[in-house]
Amino acid sequence: MKLRRRLGIEWAGVALVASLIVTALIYWNSLSSFDNLLYDRLSEYDRPEASEEILIIAVDEDSLAAFGKWPWPRDRHADLLNILAEAEPKALAFDILLSEPGSAGEDLALVEAASKSENLFLPLHFVFPGSNGAEFDIKEPIAPLKQAVSGIGHVNLLFDRDGVVRRTALCFGGITDLADSEETIWPHLMEQIYRSVNGVNSAAYDRLENCQQALLMPYAMRGAYSQISYAAVVNGEIPTAFLKDKIILVGATAQGLGDQHPVPLGDGGTMAGVEIMANMLGDTMADNFITPVSIGTQIILSLIPTWILLIGFWRWRPRTTIFFSVALIMVILVASAALLSFQIWFAPGAALVGLALVYPVWGWRRLQATSDFMDDELKNYRLETPDIPVLETSLGPVDLVTEQAEELAHAIKHVRDLRRFISDALTNLPDPMFITGLDGKVKFVNKLAQTGFEDGAQDLALDDMLARFVAPEDLDDVKNYLALDQKLREHDYIDFTSLNDQIFAMRRTRVLSDAGELRGHIHYLADITAVANAAQEREEVLQLLSHDMRSPQAAILALLDGQETTDSNKRIESHARRTLALADNFVGLARIKSSEFSGEDILLSDLVIEANDSLWPLAKQRGIKATVDDQSDGAFVVGEPSSLYRSFANLIDNAIKYSPDNSQLTIVLRNISLDQQPFVAVSITDEGQGIAEDMLGNLFDRFVSNDAESKGTVKGAGLGLNFVAAVVERHGGTIRVENIREGGARFTILLPLAPEPEEVA
Repeated sequence: MKLRRRLGIEWAGVALVASLIVTALIYWNSLSSFDNLLYDRLSEYDRPEASEEILIIAVDEDSLAAFGKWPWPRDRHADLLNILAEAEPKALAFDILLSEPGSAGEDLALVEAASKSENLFLPLHFVFPGSNGAEFDIKEPIAPLKQAVSGIGHVNLLFDRDGVVRRTALCFGGITDLADSEETIWPHLMEQIYRSVNGVNSAAYDRLENCQQALLMPYAMRGAYSQISYAAVVNGEIPTAFLKDKIILVGATAQGLGDQHPVPLGDGGTMAGVEIMANMLGDTMADNFITPVSIGTQIILSLIPTWILLIGFWRWRPRTTIFFSVALIMVILVASAALLSFQIWFAPGAALVGLALVYPVWGWRRLQATSDFMDDELKNYRLETPDIPVLETSLGPVDLVTEQAEELAHAIKHVRDLRRFISDALTNLPDPMFITGLDGKVKFVNKLAQTGFEDGAQDLALDDMLARFVAPEDLDDVKNYLALDQKLREHDYIDFTSLNDQIFAMRRTRVLSDAGELRGHIHYLADITAVANAAQEREEVLQLLSHDMRSPQAAILALLDGQETTDSNKRIESHARRTLALADNFVGLARIKSSEFSGEDILLSDLVIEANDSLWPLAKQRGIKATVDDQSDGAFVVGEPSSLYRSFANLIDNAIKYSPDNSQLTIVLRNISLDQQPFVAVSITDEGQGIAEDMLGNLFDRFVSNDAESKGTVKGAGLGLNFVAAVVERHGGTIRVENIREGGARFTILLPLAPEPEEVA
């Protein structure tokens, strides 16, 4: 239990730390480099096809060579727009910033050319940070041009931490005027193109709860979208029929114009902004965008493999665990690739880190906990192991864990030897013995319990085992004994006769684990045939004393009754009564020590009065007045009437013997409480000379008598008070004696009150 508790705490700690680390990695996007690299590699295998509707008119190196360095006069752009207006494309995106006014004539020519195109869209851009505390400023096309075109849209690019453009947002929004708290939303230029061609929002735009959510953008192969030179179109080299019904994107592709950006194509090259826009438009038209899972979903999916492995630590062997760890890594990678094919991106980095973290950390903590546990247990083992002859061989210096493992192996060998040692000792016990488990089956038998069982006693049912040992007439008593709870039994053994007429005392004891849990029972059968025979002989002797010795004395007393009172007759009567008292006390002592207590409810005052009345003739003969003062309010005790009666008769008889003639004898019964327990006290007080101080300490010992002070005709043998003390102790009470100041002695007996009837029930 100690190791389990320690490992449980360690496991919970590892699980908590690993879960927090995985969550933190996802929340702060700490593994974006690895996740992006994996995404780039996976996207290589399923690149989308370029749409044939999309055509790029590129401001390329040839165009710069033909028209001179950039920027060109705006009437040059007007020439292009006029040509494109005649070609009637489906839509036209002019991805060249025109936010600053030029010469009046050029701007006018450009506005006139722009007004000829029905689906012409221009870009706007943002300046960060904005002026006057705004988040950003908006740079729109010049006002006349903005009014002449069909619409404007943003062309912001989203860069990952590594500077690569993998994501885009279908709109951009924010607060541009601090006086106005409303947020303004600008659709992306490519979303505007899609709407102009199809008349509705794109499917990807409508699916998003927030259109500014970043979407992963699959790229077609570099150069997959058709491109023609800006100069070729302006110079009339391209037939207008080729441009008809195309979606045309005009933008710079020349390296020197600065509109080149890294993209996830695996070759490390850059891509022109207009080609990035073409890819985005193609993804919008084909609905190819890849949606990253939400942070909450990412955390849950990343923690699932970690928790599978954590739970597996309690069930799997280390070899199985390492195989499952590798399998979980493969599952994570395959799941990420499979979800990507369904346009869902699950970044696997945090999940892989969770597995990579939890396996070695748990292995370390489990090894440490196990090592500490083995160290503690081995120390306890050295302190508690019995010293039996076992040879221990040192194998030389090794690391700590190996040393502990070797010591544990030695301890196991030592336990095996100890088990063999105990087994041999139990097997050769001089009496039959067997052990049963909680299922009632015999788990171990020694030689004497095995004797006569040709088919063996192992795994034999307890009832069958008893039937082979116990005589039929005693079998039920033995079963009843075994059915009792051991804690509730007054005697922890039972006598029975075996099938071969031997007499056994059967004793059962519980087998407990180190934690105090019941594991089984040991049944020990002591052969008491000789003791039982001796007890029988003892009983016969007691019968002899009780009958054959008492009867002659009673006959002598009967013959003397009515005879002339002479000194000779008085001496004969004295000796007869003394012999009779000696026999009664001796038999009484022997019987209470050899029999079980069998009590009943007794009204103590009646019993004391009866004992006092029985001695009235003796008291009257000497003029002694014995009175009983009952203050006990009818107190009952649980007792054996005959032994209690004889005890009080002995005490009253002693009081009469040691009292002077014509004196007073007082017997008082009253209720008292000691340690919150109710008792009834019986005190017997005489007016004699008291008891010698040197005898007070051992007055209740056997054969101790104060007959030198006796006034009676019958001298004591020193067994009467010993008998009284034994009876009082048998009843759970106490007796004490004291000399009183006024003269005389007082004997006080305390007996526990009988419980109320409802308490017994």
